[in-house]
Amino acid sequence: MPSIRLTENHRRWLRLLARNTVKVPDKQAAYDAAYAAAAPLVRKLVEKRYPPEDMKLLAKYDVAGPDCCIRVILTAGGVEQFEFRTDEESPWRPDRAGCRSHLYQADDVTTAAVQAYVAAMDALREATDAKLRDYNSLIGHSKKLEEVEAVWPAATALRATLDRTLPVTLSEDVIARIRADVAAVPAEA
Repeated sequence: MPSIRLTENHRRWLRLLARNTVKVPDKQAAYDAAYAAAAPLVRKLVEKRYPPEDMKLLAKYDVAGPDCCIRVILTAGGVEQFEFRTDEESPWRPDRAGCRSHLYQADDVTTAAVQAYVAAMDALREATDAKLRDYNSLIGHSKKLEEVEAVWPAATALRATLDRTLPVTLSEDVIARIRADVAAVPAEA
């Protein structure tokens, strides 16, 4: 197996692979639990102001839509943002202007749930970023793919992308024209 020197494109590909595969299971579980606790409370907060029946009527005329980014005014002061994962989970509100344009006053229970969600999200982000810094350091300081593979076996996936040959991606007509063109040029002696 030939040694592969890492180019900037290879490094970019490996960084993307790391971003898509690096997980922090304990922090993810805490985040998922905090999300599950806060989501129904935040949804209820929005639906109290904008009843779902009314939003269905407005949606019929395309003047209501899901709002996945909910800004909550906490009981102790301050504003935090809760983000629903999908539009299907998100409560609907009038004015399809997008995220972050409405504020909702939270009660004590919702405030505690949103604060726990924000803390869990920050902890997950910090732990993931710390791991990614380690992977990025490995990728950035390695000269050869083999050096990365020795520490991180998943990096072998890059090899599959390097084994592709250009003619496979071209149509047979293009390949035939290029071969004809090369054959028409006399070989230099």
